[in-house]
Order: sequence, then C-alpha cells, then structure tokens
Amino acid sequence: MIYAVGIGPGDPDMLPHKTVLLLREADVISGFDTVLSLAEKHFNPNATLISMGYKDQCEKLEQVGKYSREEKKCVVCFMGDVNFSGYEYLERINNSCHEPNPIIIPGISSAQIAASKTLTAFEASVFLTFHKRGDISKDKEFLVAALKLGKAAIIIPLPWDFMPAEISRYLIERGIPPKTKVNIFEHLTWPEEKTYHRTLKTCKEKFSDVSIMVISSIDSQL
Repeated sequence: MIYAVGIGPGDPDMLPHKTVLLLREADVISGFDTVLSLAEKHFNPNATLISMGYKDQCEKLEQVGKYSREEKKCVVCFMGDVNFSGYEYLERINNSCHEPNPIIIPGISSAQIAASKTLTAFEASVFLTFHKRGDISKDKEFLVAALKLGKAAIIIPLPWDFMPAEISRYLIERGIPPKTKVNIFEHLTWPEEKTYHRTLKTCKEKFSDVSIMVISSIDSQL
C-alpha cells in the first residue's frame, strides 16, 4: 500500500496526527531530500528510506512500487499538502510505482498559513500555482480577471521566471492598481521565516524559491 502524505510547510510539529502515525509505522518512507529532512523526527527508525532528486525520481519511485507489491507500508512525502501544487508528482507516483490510486492524506499548506497571517478568506480569494511545467499564460490571465472581480489571490510563484517582482510588474501592465497591497512570505513556519509588506509598485526584490505571495483584493483598498 502506498500513502501520499502532505508533511506541511516546514515545521515538523504541524503534521496531522494521522500522518505522524503513518510515518512511525511505515516500512518505507520516500520523497525529495529536502522534504524528508523536515519530517524525519517522526520517522520509524527501522524504515527503509528512499530519497530522490528530480533526475532520479522515476527510478526511485519504481523501488517504492516494488516494496508496495511486497505488502510493505510505503509513505511518499509531499511538501505542504498533496492537493496544493502536488498533482504532477502524484501522477509520477501512479506511472512509476505501477500502483495506481495511492491513499492521499492531506497536510497543511503554506497557502493556508499565508491566508491566516493576512486574514484572507479562501471563499473570497483564488489560489494559483505557477510552479508547474508548461504554459502558464492562461493562469496569468485568470489572475488578472480574478483581481478585477475583487478577489484576493494566494500565489505560488515560478522559480525563477515568474517571481513576485515579475508578477507585480505584469499585473500593473494589465491594469491592476500599483498601490495594491502585497505580502510575500519566505520559508513559512521555518526558523528563518521572513515577511515582506509591499505594494505592486514597490515589490521589486528577488525572493527565495521557497516563497508565497498574497495579493489583497482591490475592493478592500478602495
């Protein structure tokens, strides 16, 4: 059996109780190196660890699938929540493990933390991730349309092509008021967490690739 679990935004104490129990009971624990390091305090010390990078992920996932077919309890760790920018990786699990439909255990996403810090209600906002492969032009157009409808936006940028400074410049060019408030968070819930309060006009710095951006609704600033 394969479980796809979200291990949260970085703080190892922000894992759901069910995820902690799975990690303590797992025979096999797998994921990207940086993700595994965030949750290792909860790992079964006797579990087989299969860490991976972008280049060897398919090969390593095949190993996970083999263990699963041997009736081992396998846990594949996702950053944050599987349902927030995680479906491309989930598709690789389906294809490479040859064990379709892993059991998904949701986690806490940095989007939820950012929403809480900015008092941004999900029902009054849109969530967009540009951190994916392929063309993002339609997503960019959707962002502009949502903001013009009075929505707030919670955004995961695309390193290093469409980061907060580029997003801000693009929105100004598309008619979003330059004074629109923007909050950028780096390494949310990590010891090195940083917060930046900007407007679209003043958002010009380079930020970490572990960043998330919250754009306030235009209506709230009128």
